[in-house]
This record gives sequence, structure tokens and C-alpha cells, in this order.
Amino acid sequence: MIFDATPHWSGGANRILLYSKELKKRGHCVTVCCLPESGLASRIAEENIPVYTLNPKSDINLFIVPQIIRLIKENNIEVIDICSPKFYWVSSLAARVTKRTVILTRNVPYRKNGVKKQINRVLYHTLVDHIIAISDKIKRELIEDYSLPAKKITVIYDGIELNRFKLKIPENIDVTSRHSVAAVISRLDENKGLECFIHAIAEITKKIASIHFMIVGTGSIETKLKELTKKLNVSSSVTFMGFRKDIPEILAGVDITIVPSPEEGMSMSALESMASGVPVVVTRGCGLVDIIENNRSGSIVEPDNIHELAEGVIRLLESDYQQAGKEARAIVEEKFALHRVVTRYELLLAALQKHKTLTPES
Repeated sequence: MIFDATPHWSGGANRILLYSKELKKRGHCVTVCCLPESGLASRIAEENIPVYTLNPKSDINLFIVPQIIRLIKENNIEVIDICSPKFYWVSSLAARVTKRTVILTRNVPYRKNGVKKQINRVLYHTLVDHIIAISDKIKRELIEDYSLPAKKITVIYDGIELNRFKLKIPENIDVTSRHSVAAVISRLDENKGLECFIHAIAEITKKIASIHFMIVGTGSIETKLKELTKKLNVSSSVTFMGFRKDIPEILAGVDITIVPSPEEGMSMSALESMASGVPVVVTRGCGLVDIIENNRSGSIVEPDNIHELAEGVIRLLESDYQQAGKEARAIVEEKFALHRVVTRYELLLAALQKHKTLTPES
């Protein structure tokens, strides 16, 4: 049973959907527990995968633990995988009561300090059997912050359905002779570096006047961002596309994508871009820093730095970005193909269950 508390559609929700579909195809019984009326609830139901909706409302709402225990028992769940902080404590406690294997998936890199850090130390060391990190960066930080043994953490990347994304056919057209298109595909929320990106547009257009930007997604600061483009006189260079489901088709018409977020686990939108042969500009706070070779298969810049972000976009567009896109696609094929990452997930579950059988007191 996979637990997720994301209210909107996100990279994490997409990861759960893809994993669940592939595991079901391989004959496993998968159940998802998520928030009522969430994007994941409706998409999972469309795949005929059992889904239960539950809102813990707080991280320590112990009143719902009996309900989770009942779901675990009624569905004969052997392993639970908890993907959201709202379910960390209540689901791990329910799993401990029922003596099930507990996996915690860390798909965001946000680090804790003070009391919250000490509380999480208890969670990671005593209530969780194993941790999945979706990037090498997250694993390094967990080991550093909580003195966890490396063997307790397995890196399993997000998976991509490669057949949905086609490699762009090189056009061999100089960027200065045509209209260049760059896209940001993201939730429009405060922690995504989007204001930094809007400010960078003014610098970029001074060097590449023919460029146009698409912002794909919706969120809490959409109106604020639109007002900022007007204030900075760059609104003519930006199109807000809203929430879209036709991402492969959008990427087919894009030269590069930009992930300005100062902290990002791996970025599903970046992986989808790379799968389409479209190179990305990412910050050093993104898990892709361990995957992309700077100035070869993409561009890496400092987070929250307007000038650096602008220079990264310009540098990539003025390079052979089509070749960079080819190399980005090759990386995704090697490391992120859905069948490869789900096989790693399967092997981990089997190993944890075997260990549980051999040491039932653990």
C-alpha cells in the first residue's frame, strides 16, 4: 500500500501512478491511500487500482491510526511505502502495530533543523525498516543529517515511460535565425524559484531577442507571476499555458526547458524533457546535479541567482543544444526507463520481505 498526501498533481504523484501501473502489470497487488479529491485519487481509479481516500489533517493525528490498521488488514498488505510527511507517523505506527514492513520514500530534499530534525531522527531510526531516496543527493543528505547507515537507504530514481516521448529530430538551424522556445513546467508555488526565473527573462532577452518562454502549470502564485511579467515589461515574451496533460506534444515544440527551483528531489518535468531530447537548465539544489554533465548534457547553475540562471539559459541555447538533448535522452534511457527502476523496486521489496521472514522479531 502506497501512501501519498499531495493535494495537487505533482512529480511525486506521477511517480506513484507509473510505479503502480507497472507493478500491477507484473502481477503485484497494489493499493493506494491518498487525499480525497486529489489528482492522484482520480488518476489511480482510472487504472482500476484500488484507492482509499483519507486526510490525516496533521502529521500526528493518532485518531486515524486504527483506520489505517483496518485498511492494512482488510487488504492483506505486506509492505507499506509512505511518500508524504502527513502519513509518515500515522502509517508507520499502524505498520508497526500490524508488524508490516515499512518503507519511507523521500522525494523532496528539504532538510530539517532543531526540534524537527531530532523528531525525524526517531522516525528514521526506529519506525522505518528502509528508506528510498529518489536522488543520490537526498541519500547523501540523509546520511549526513541523521547518521543513518548507507545500507538503510536505497536510491531508486523516478521512472519514465520512454515510449510516450520521442527524440526531437535535429533541425540544424542557428538559434539567432529563428524563434527559440524555452519552457518551465512546474507547479506555480513559492518554493519553485519562479520569481527568480521571471527576473532572468529580462537579461536573457537582451542577448537573445527572438526567444519566447512558456510557463506550463498552475498554482498559488500564478497571478503574482503574471503581474511581475507586466512590471518587468517581459509579458510579451511569456505565455502562461495553465495546467496541461499533453506534455509530450508541448516538449516536441521546445528547444530547452528550465527548472529554476532552488531545491528539487529529481524533477519529473526535467526527466520528461530529457526523454524528449530537450536539454534542461537546473540549479545545484536539484537531484539532477549527479546525472547531468554541465555544459554537455544540460546546464547547471547556482540557485536563487538571476544572473547565473540567465547565463545558463543563454549558454545552453548558444551551444549545440540539439546534441546536448541527444545525450540527455541517452541518460534517461540508461538510468530512468520505467522497467529498470521498477525492477530495482521489486528486488528491494523481495529482499526486505526475506529479511523480515528470517528475523521476525525485527
